[in-house]
Amino acid sequence: MFLKGHWYAAGFPHELGREFLARTFLNQAVVMFRTENGTPVALEDRCAHRRVPLSLGRLIGDTVECSYHGLQYDCSGKCTRIPGQKRPPPKVGVRAYPIVEKHRFLWIWMGDPEKADEALIPDYSMLDRTGLQVSNIQFHMDAHVQFVIDNLLDLSHLAYVHGTTTGSPEISETADVKIVRDGDSVRVLRWMENVPPAPAFRQFGGYEGNIDSWQVSEFRPPTYVRVSYGSAPAGHGIPEGDWYEDQGHWGFYVYHGLTPETEKRCHQYRYVAFDPGMGDARTIAEFRFQCDQIIIEDSVLFPIQQESIDRDPAETSARDINTQVEIVHDGGLSAARQIIDGLLAEQENGRRNGVAGAGKKTGRKTGKSARVRVVAN
Repeated sequence: MFLKGHWYAAGFPHELGREFLARTFLNQAVVMFRTENGTPVALEDRCAHRRVPLSLGRLIGDTVECSYHGLQYDCSGKCTRIPGQKRPPPKVGVRAYPIVEKHRFLWIWMGDPEKADEALIPDYSMLDRTGLQVSNIQFHMDAHVQFVIDNLLDLSHLAYVHGTTTGSPEISETADVKIVRDGDSVRVLRWMENVPPAPAFRQFGGYEGNIDSWQVSEFRPPTYVRVSYGSAPAGHGIPEGDWYEDQGHWGFYVYHGLTPETEKRCHQYRYVAFDPGMGDARTIAEFRFQCDQIIIEDSVLFPIQQESIDRDPAETSARDINTQVEIVHDGGLSAARQIIDGLLAEQENGRRNGVAGAGKKTGRKTGKSARVRVVAN
C-alpha cells in the first residue's frame, strides 16, 4: 500500500520532450510527454479499449494515438476519436495525472487530482539558488523504497560503505546524534568535534589537520529526503540550531526524489548542490565522480536486502527488517517508519489514528559509543 495524496518525483525535466516517456509509479503505468508549447502531460499508459500501452503509439500535435486501433486522446485523457465511429462515448478516456516542473524535478500527483496543491511540493528551492552548481544521477532499483529512506537517515554506514570518500570511523563510533521529531518530519543531526577529516573532506576541503564536522538528514513523507554536510577546522564548534544551511568552511547538499514503482522496485532521482569555488574544472569533475560513486555503492546493497527478505518467509516486506534487532543508530529511520505507518492508517481508515512511539529512545550511551538523543517537538 502506498501514500496517494502526495507529490512524487517523476524524473528530471531534461528527460521529458516530444517523445513518450513511460514509467510506473505506485503500481500505476504512466506515459509522459510535453505538449507543443512545452507543458508536461502525464496520462495512464493503457488504452481504454484493449489496454495496449499508449506509449507504444504516437503523438499527433498534442493528441495521443493508440498503436493498436487508432483511438485518440487529448491531454486531459478524454478520448476524442474512435476510427469508424461518429463520436466516442462521452465517458471513454484514460486517467490524467497532475504533473509540474519545479526545483529541477518533475513532480507527479498520484492521488485525487482535485487535491493536487503545488504548495505541497517539498521545498527544494536550494537547487534554484544562483552561485551553486548541481550534479544529478538516477537509478531504478529492484528494492522497496524504504531501504533507501533507511540508508539516508542512518549515516553511520558511511564508515563502512563509503570509506574512500565521505566515511570515517568516528561517524559510527563516537558521533553525537540528535533525532528531532516535529509533526510529520524527522531530522537526524550528527556531529563530531576534533576528528580526522574523511578522505573527501581532506581532498576538497583542503584540510591538513582535524576538523569539526556535522550532518543533517531530514525526512518528510512520503519519500522526501535531503541531507546537508558541513565542516570547519577543529575548534570552530558546531553551529547553533539545526545548522542545515551552515556549511562552515566546506560542505554540500543532497536532495533525493524517491518514488515507489512497485512494492519491490523504486526510482531514485538525486541532486548534489555545491559551491563551484572548491577548485578548478578537474577538481569539480572529480567531486562529481565521487558523488556518483557514493550512490552507486549504496545502490548495490538495496536489491541484496530485497532478495534476502524475499527468501525469508518470516519477513514479509521491507517494513519487517528491524524486527530482530534495533541498534543505536536506528532512531531516525524508526521515527520515519512510524510516521509513514500512521499516515497509511489514516489513509486506510479515513481518519487520523496518531503515531505511537514518538520520542522513543532506540539506543543508549555506553562508554565512548555513539550518543543519541531523541527530541519530539
